[in-house]
Formats: sequence, C-alpha cells, structure tokens
Amino acid sequence: MRRADKPSAGSAHDIYAWVQGAALEYNSPFIGDTLGLDAGLFYTQRLGDHEGWSTRWYLDEDASFSRYTAALKVKLSDTLKLKVGRMVTDSAYSGQDDIPLINSSSQRTQPSLSDGALLKYSPQFNIDVYGMYRTGVYNYPDVALGVHKAGPINPDTYTYDLLRPQYLVSTVYHKNLDTYAFSASWQDDVSGQVMGRVAQRYAISADGQSFVKPEFVAFYARLNGMSTRYDGSDHTYVMGGKLSYINQDGATFVAVGKAGPKLNWLAGVDTDLSYTFELSIDRNYSDMWSWQAGHTWDLPRDTFVGVAQLFTRGYEDYHRNVLLRGAATDIYFGYGPREGVLKGFRSLLTLSLARERRDASSLGDRLDYFDVKMTLQYDFNLR
Repeated sequence: MRRADKPSAGSAHDIYAWVQGAALEYNSPFIGDTLGLDAGLFYTQRLGDHEGWSTRWYLDEDASFSRYTAALKVKLSDTLKLKVGRMVTDSAYSGQDDIPLINSSSQRTQPSLSDGALLKYSPQFNIDVYGMYRTGVYNYPDVALGVHKAGPINPDTYTYDLLRPQYLVSTVYHKNLDTYAFSASWQDDVSGQVMGRVAQRYAISADGQSFVKPEFVAFYARLNGMSTRYDGSDHTYVMGGKLSYINQDGATFVAVGKAGPKLNWLAGVDTDLSYTFELSIDRNYSDMWSWQAGHTWDLPRDTFVGVAQLFTRGYEDYHRNVLLRGAATDIYFGYGPREGVLKGFRSLLTLSLARERRDASSLGDRLDYFDVKMTLQYDFNLR
C-alpha cells in the first residue's frame, strides 16, 4: 500500500495504490544433468486506487496486470551454466543474486525482467563471473508497455522502436556479508556504464555478533549515439559510502552520496544507486550531495523499529539554475520471523515526512511531502 503527496511529480503528486500480488515460480532440476527450465507467473491485483490520482507504477494506471518468465537453462559443466529466454533480473526479489548493472531493484510487487542470454561461470573461491546479452527489458516505469525492446527511446517517436542489444559483464566475490563486485555494460545509441561495489564485515566481538561494516559504491555512465540528442548532460556519475555498526540489539549507520550531472529522463540510466534511501525526496538530482544517519532497534518476537534522517543539497537540473535543499525523516516498523511456519514472512511499514527548498522553481519555493508505505510479503518453497 502506498499513499503519498509528492509535489516534485507535478500534476501526479497525489499517489494512492493498494495492491495484492502473487508469484509462482518453477525451477526444474537439470534433466540428464544437462537441460532445465525456469518459468514464472506474476500477477498484481488492484485492491484500491483513487480516481484521478497516480498509482506510481504499482498498477497499469488503475488496472491489474500480469507478467511471465520462461527460460531454458543448460548445464555446460559443473562450473558453467547458460540461461536463455525471459528471466527475473531483480536483486531485491526472492532468490536473486545481487549483480550490479545486470540486476536492478523494482521496489514493486512485480520484479524487473529481461529477455536474453545469461552465462554464469563459478570457478571457486566464492567468485562468480557473469556475461549477459540483453534484447528486452521490463522495469517498473514500463508497466504500461510490458517487456519492450532493449534500446533507446527514439527522440523522433518517443517509443522503444529500435532494438539495440545490451552487452554486460560482471565479476562478483561474495562470502557471508562480504562482497566485491565490478560490472560494465555497452549499448549502442544508449550508454556505456561501469560500476563497482565493495562491502566488508569486521568483527569486534569474540562471538562475531557485533561488527562494523563499511560499504562503497562508484558508478559512471556516458551516453552515446542517438541518446546524446536528448537535452541535458551526456555523462554522469554516482559515488557513495556507508558505515554500519551492528550488534544483537540493533544497528546504527551513517551514509553519504554524491550524484553528478542529471541526465535527461529519456536516457533511461538509473542513478538511484547510493546508500542513502528515502521514500519522498530524490537523492540523484544534478550535482547532489545526500547525507543520512539512522538507528534500528531489535525488539522481542522478531520485530524492530527504526528512524533515519536525511539531508540533500543539489540542483534541480543540469542548468544549475535552481538550488535544491531537502530534509526528510523516516520512521519504520517491521516484523520478520526467523523460524517456524512463518519463516519467510516480512512486513514493513514506513512513514516519511520531508521538505524541500527550491528558490525560483516552477514547482514552488517550498515543497512539503509525506509518504506512507506498507509491504507484506511471504516467500515459501513448495517441494
């Protein structure tokens, strides 16, 4: 459920969507130790909306909708596997690997999807090497389109009518909470992108239950070909860091992010990649800094409560005519059983209040936001 007032969205500032989703995925074993099939059906049911208000891509405008996946998988060797077809590529979705650039995060009932071929090589030492050839894509703003051609938005027709396959490679080291990852991609008439991410845990107690965890991310993108015709910068970057202290009573974190020149939205390059996160206000406007600190308290019966404070400073667009300063407070409540029949159930309620100062902006000098989001999710396996 999402109810918000987001004045930066202009006429679509009033947001309300109440939806229910169901997903059924089948992952077969390898038949003859060679061939297998992954298939899925995803459905989002409209429970409620408000006439004339935005549903913020949780629905197809105000209608229910569905998506499917079907991919053939081939075991070439014990360390080399190939998957071809339509597949889930969403790092926040159940059972998915966190692969920079290849996987995104929809934060919606429906996961991000891709058409193409994905090769995974897992030699040893907790290292995975991926290569992907992508011809189709579905991200949450594409709810009215479904899976569409991978390629640029044609500036003459404003449609995805040109196929430009995307080539991606990624190397990921992962062990427990430690991750080292580097990814790169190229797509004619769209962009070239590189991204690196590091996370390392350091125990500070003998039992390992108390530790600090520094994390870093760096991203760079440059438009090419047709996409350079869009109004705006032809390149951008994102840098970010986060330091967390985690123990059996909860967690404390501080995070900082910096986004470069803001690209035209037609470029389709995701720059919401830093560790600062907030429901109401964006952290990736032009040349924007963002700072955040928060704490989570673990409570009895697998519940928790947390609070986080965010500050932002940047410019409304690449012209740098309108200085933007924002502040937001989030409070969240959650429940996630760690054992028993409800293991796999997750619930999160987030409340957000925010304000931005935009002197001489067409949207107004002061924008006041509020946002309420509730998510209930239960993942389980049928064997």
